[in-house]
Amino acid sequence: MLLEEFWIEDIFRQGRFFILNTKSSYVNYVQKDPGAPCSLTEALEYLQVDVLENLMEKDRMAVNQNQPPRHKPQNFTVVAMEGCHSFIILDWARPLKDDMVSGYMVHSASYDDILKNRWSSRVSNGTHLPVENLKPNSRYYFKVQAKNVFGLGPFSETLTYVTESDDPLLIDRPPGGEPIWIPFSFKYNPVHSSCKGSQYVKRTWYRKFVGVVLCNSLRYKIFMGDGLKEPFYSIGDTMGQGEDHCQFVDSHRDGRTGPTYLSENLPSAQGYYRAYRQEPVTFGVIGRRTSHPFVGWYECGVPIPGKW
Repeated sequence: MLLEEFWIEDIFRQGRFFILNTKSSYVNYVQKDPGAPCSLTEALEYLQVDVLENLMEKDRMAVNQNQPPRHKPQNFTVVAMEGCHSFIILDWARPLKDDMVSGYMVHSASYDDILKNRWSSRVSNGTHLPVENLKPNSRYYFKVQAKNVFGLGPFSETLTYVTESDDPLLIDRPPGGEPIWIPFSFKYNPVHSSCKGSQYVKRTWYRKFVGVVLCNSLRYKIFMGDGLKEPFYSIGDTMGQGEDHCQFVDSHRDGRTGPTYLSENLPSAQGYYRAYRQEPVTFGVIGRRTSHPFVGWYECGVPIPGKW
């Protein structure tokens, strides 16, 4: 199963993180605060993982078994943090009550290693294992098997995962914390923009791209697109005139926007829309005779491409 395309099916909010369930049944994304650095410790704290011996203290008493584990690990998944390519967490379900398990052997291989059938193995005493020092834009393979004093159990299915790129176009923020804006001429409908100047793009926490067309460094039209080669679209606002869209350029305050028009005076177009900050965007019809008007410019107090 290939994982290059991820489809968000549901969003669960807890504290500073979000779990994004994807159409690939064995990959979950932990979404961090855009201003926070990548942290394996915080990812593990979010998962609230337990040590195997604590999980099985009572179950072990009920098992009378003198053979290796009989069952392969269940619900084997990859947990990755958005924007952090260098680590993942492998996670699986606790063992079945009729199986004696004292730990797990976790096997991993890069794409080059898998061609040579060469695997690296590590022991885990819990139902998870962090895997660090991964290369960007690289494919890896993982499998796990339970163990006890009598031997090893059957292998789980083999999972494959492709890490994110470290290309500047795909990074939310550099180490200094300022958003990266890359000059890039994206496709957009010029009728929707009051600004006609330079164009810049950056990656967003929505796994999409934000594009801006400048009037000047502090006034610009904000667009959004799925990919650099795809069209970028205006963003409608169901509960306002786009003031909260300044979040897309890393401003924490509501901004000023272009003149508010009655929806009958706007063109009808395809685009994104939402009602509140932090809410995921939806793609559909915006503008004329909809409840999702859009504007021709924004002023968010954030200079683009960066501070002078």
